[in-house]
Amino acid sequence: MISKIPPPQIRATTGLELAAGLFTKCADALASQLTISLTSGRKESAQTPLRIGINGDVYGGMRAPMEVGTRRVDIAYVNPSAIVTMAYRGKGYYKQKMALRVLGSFPSWDRIAIVVSRDLGVKSLHHIARRKIPLHVSTRFSGVDNATYYTISTILSFYGFSFEKIKRWGGQVQECPRPFTPERLRGIAKRSINAVFDEGVSTPNGWLDQALENGYEILSLEPEIVKKLEQMGYSKAVLPKSRFRQLREDTLTIDFSGWSLVTPPMAARPDGLCCRGNDRREKKDDSGGR
Repeated sequence: MISKIPPPQIRATTGLELAAGLFTKCADALASQLTISLTSGRKESAQTPLRIGINGDVYGGMRAPMEVGTRRVDIAYVNPSAIVTMAYRGKGYYKQKMALRVLGSFPSWDRIAIVVSRDLGVKSLHHIARRKIPLHVSTRFSGVDNATYYTISTILSFYGFSFEKIKRWGGQVQECPRPFTPERLRGIAKRSINAVFDEGVSTPNGWLDQALENGYEILSLEPEIVKKLEQMGYSKAVLPKSRFRQLREDTLTIDFSGWSLVTPPMAARPDGLCCRGNDRREKKDDSGGR
């Protein structure tokens, strides 16, 4: 019962729930980034504040590990979990190894899907590069180092082209804030776009299911390309025919799952606040989410 909670915690819980409610219902109108700061509130206190970055292009994107590593925030979500591996290894986007600790991971199932219209008659991204096809492609919003956009751009670079090259070839690039943006779904239904490069494929009857039902197909990534991505920190995966019944066989791609909750090593937080927060989260999980 909330009546058993001390008044300061009641006020804190109410404030956090209010912020969460506003963010959930009004994120598009207000902002896309949520930051929580815990401080003593006393001028004379020497306590180090604890800052948590929850969402947004910075706190949820490629810069999230750097925000933690430079102590701009103390805890942040990183999606996909492969980005944590990349930062820890100092590969790809990250120019040096980053000391990070994973407190936990919010599970999810996702994959990168490279989807094109069957009318194009291509079976590989190599064919698009060689023929310089002016695609009308829908992808994720580039934003501020968006992880999806970065990942797909990296894949294209291994095939020798980019979104900018597609534009130079006479194509168009539709950037969407989310996988299920209405403009994309209308484009799939009307066949006004002939390619979609994105993730967010787990939802039944989502954008990928609709595309496969409407004359599109998934291109497999070549094993040598996947190996390069694995060296960066990504993991090999498939889009399984058991889930997508339109497929003749499993399609090779990379995993895009997991929301890792990361923090600096505990030496950077001598007060142990991050560990205590994780203990509370684990107790909540053990109690069935109560």
